[in-house]
Formats: sequence, C-alpha cells, structure tokens
Amino acid sequence: MGGLAVLFLLGLYFVLSVIAVVKVKPLWAKGVVLLVALLLPTADAVYGRYKLKQMCAAEGGLKVYRVAENVQGFAGVATSDVWIKEYGFQFSEGERAKGKYYRISKQNNQIIVEENITPKSQYQVISVKTRGKAQYWKNAYVVQDMQGEVLAEDTQISFRGGWAERFLGQFADAGVGTVASCPNQETRSWFRLVNIVTNILKH
Repeated sequence: MGGLAVLFLLGLYFVLSVIAVVKVKPLWAKGVVLLVALLLPTADAVYGRYKLKQMCAAEGGLKVYRVAENVQGFAGVATSDVWIKEYGFQFSEGERAKGKYYRISKQNNQIIVEENITPKSQYQVISVKTRGKAQYWKNAYVVQDMQGEVLAEDTQISFRGGWAERFLGQFADAGVGTVASCPNQETRSWFRLVNIVTNILKH
C-alpha cells in the first residue's frame, strides 16, 4: 500500500510539472518552470548530503583523547559475560533499575552474577543518541571515567533526506528512515562498541 502511494504522488508531481511547463508561454519561462520542478524536491537533498560529508569529517568516526591502562572492568551499555569470556576483562557492571546495580564476573572458572552491588568501575561506556525530528541523527559511544572525563567517542551521523524524501517516506511501509550515513565508517553498533572498548580500555 505504501509503495502504491509513493508511486501515485510521484506520478501526480510529474503530471503537474508537465502541465505547468505547457501552460507558460515564453520559452525562457518554460525553462525556469522546468528548473524549479527539478530543484524543488532535490535541492535540499543534495545540499544535505554535502553537509553530511562535512559533519562526518568534523565530528564522525572514532576520536581518541586518552587510553586507560590496567582496566579490570567497566560499567555501562551492553553489560555481558562476553567481555569476560572473549575480551579478557575481569568484570562487567550494569544497572537493572535506577540505583540498582549488578556485576558479572568470573570466579573459580565460573561466570557469576551479583545483584544489588556497589559499583567498583572506574570507567563507563555510554550510548548517546540524538534523534527526534532533526534532519541529522547522531549515535555515539562514549568512554569516560566516573568523573566525566571523556577518553574517546565514536560518532555515527545519518541524514534523513530532503523534504521530499521525508514526505514520501511517511507513505512507505518502513516509515521515514535514513538515506545516507558517514562513508567509510563501521555502521554496525556491536562492532563499533567492541572497537572503542578494546582500543581505549586496556587490561
């Protein structure tokens, strides 16, 4: 149904553009109308992709400010025994609910989960997302110490398209999404998370 609506709107826009070009008399006016018809749905989309490229160069990707040594474990997103089994950390801490923390660790060659603990992590990894109705969406992983000093950040920026793309996206089954992201950057969240953790928190 969504695809049919998009085709209908594209067809309608094409018909209205042809009618407008035919109705105007001077040849120069026909050229102006045709140019406007072509630029109206595409100008901000082209500029948006150009601006995305600039934003990616300035803000995107992995930026390292400091590497921490002798880190036994950390708190934050994706608390899992994977950090212990595959990446050599001694523990991983998370928050079940506001003020209720738990710790996953290895003791006597067994993975155990301790509830209602007092966190001992000196570092944490957080996820920062900027979404809403903005044209540009940002998704960043940030490694920081418990005092708030940022050690590193990995930012992925996405462009939601020009006005025409966003308008037509409302009729698509998947809804309005992103049409472009920072080039030559890892987009898969887990790989970005592993990369920033293993490169910044050394044990």
